[in-house]
Amino acid sequence: MKKRTVAKNLLILFMIILFAYLCFSDNGLIEFIKNPSKLNLWWLLVGVLCQIMQITLDGILTYKFLHNINSKITFKNSFACALLGQFYCAITPSATGGQPMQVYFMSKRKVDAGTTTSALTQKFLIYQITLIIYFIFTIIYKTEYLKSVNPAVYLILSFGFVLQVTCLVILIIFSVNKTITSKIIIHVFNFLSKIKIVKNPKEKIDKLKQNIQLFNLGNKYLYNKKVVLQAIALTLFQLTFMFFIPFCVYKSFGFSGHKPLDMICAQSFIVMSSSLFPIPGASGAAEGASSIFLSPYFGEESIKSAIVVIRLVMYYFTIILTAPFAKITKIHDEDKESEYSPHE
Repeated sequence: MKKRTVAKNLLILFMIILFAYLCFSDNGLIEFIKNPSKLNLWWLLVGVLCQIMQITLDGILTYKFLHNINSKITFKNSFACALLGQFYCAITPSATGGQPMQVYFMSKRKVDAGTTTSALTQKFLIYQITLIIYFIFTIIYKTEYLKSVNPAVYLILSFGFVLQVTCLVILIIFSVNKTITSKIIIHVFNFLSKIKIVKNPKEKIDKLKQNIQLFNLGNKYLYNKKVVLQAIALTLFQLTFMFFIPFCVYKSFGFSGHKPLDMICAQSFIVMSSSLFPIPGASGAAEGASSIFLSPYFGEESIKSAIVVIRLVMYYFTIILTAPFAKITKIHDEDKESEYSPHE
C-alpha cells in the first residue's frame, strides 16, 4: 500500500514539474501570454467546444449501447455513466479505472453488471475499430512523411499500431467467449474489492455469474449492421472533434498555412505513440509525442506553449468538467430509482 502511495505521489510530482517546465522555461506559456495580442481567443473557444462535443458524443454512444440492450435505461444515467468513465479513465494508468467504476455506478442504479459490461465492451470495440481505421488512413495519407521520421519514432508508432490491433483482437474474443467473459467480470469485482469499493465480493460474484447470460445476450447487437454503422459514424465524429483541437490551438496562436487534415494526422500519431505508456493521461508521453509531431507546425518558439494549451483543453479541462460526477459513486445508497428489468 505504501509503495502505491509513493508511486502516486511521485507521478503527481512528475506531472507538476513537467507542467511547470512547459510554462516557465524559455519560450514557455508564461512568456507567450505576456503578449496577449498573439492569442485568438475565438479559435481557443472552438477548441474547447470540440472537446465538449467529444465528451457529449461519448455520452450519446454510451446511451445507445446501454439502451439497445435494455430500453428502460435512461439517458440521464447513461450520460452520467459516460462522464464518470471519462474522469476515471483520465486519472488511472492506461485508462483502466473507467469501465470498472461505470459497472459499479450502473449496478447501483439497478442495472445488471452483465448488461453494463456488454454495452461498454461493444462501445470500446467500436471505438478500437474506428481508431484503427483512422490510423490506417493517416498512415496512407502521410506515407512520405513517415519515411522521413527518425527510425525510433517510426518503431514507437509501429508498436502503438500493433498494440491497438492486439487490443481489438482481444476484445473480439472477449465478446464471443463466455468463459473469458466470466473471468473478466469476476476480476473486475475483485479489483473493486481490493480498493475498498465493493464489500463481500464472493456474494456479488455468485450473482454476477447469473449475469453472464445477459452479457452474451447483449452482444447480439454487434451483429446488427445498422447499429454498428451508426456507432462507427458517431465515433468517427468523436475522434475528429478530438483530433481537430491542435489545429484550433494552431489558429489561436495566429498561425496559418497548414491544412486541418495535417494537424488531425499529427494528433492521431500522438495518440498512437503515447498509447504504449501506462501512465494516467499518458502524461510525459503525450507531451513528448506532441513535441515530435507538432513542432513542424508551431516551431521551436511556440511548441512548449502549444503543448500546454492543447493538454489543458484535451486533458485537464476534461478532469475538471467530469470531476463532480466522481462524487455520484458515494451517494447511491440513497438512490431510490426504480429497478430496471432486462430484456427477456
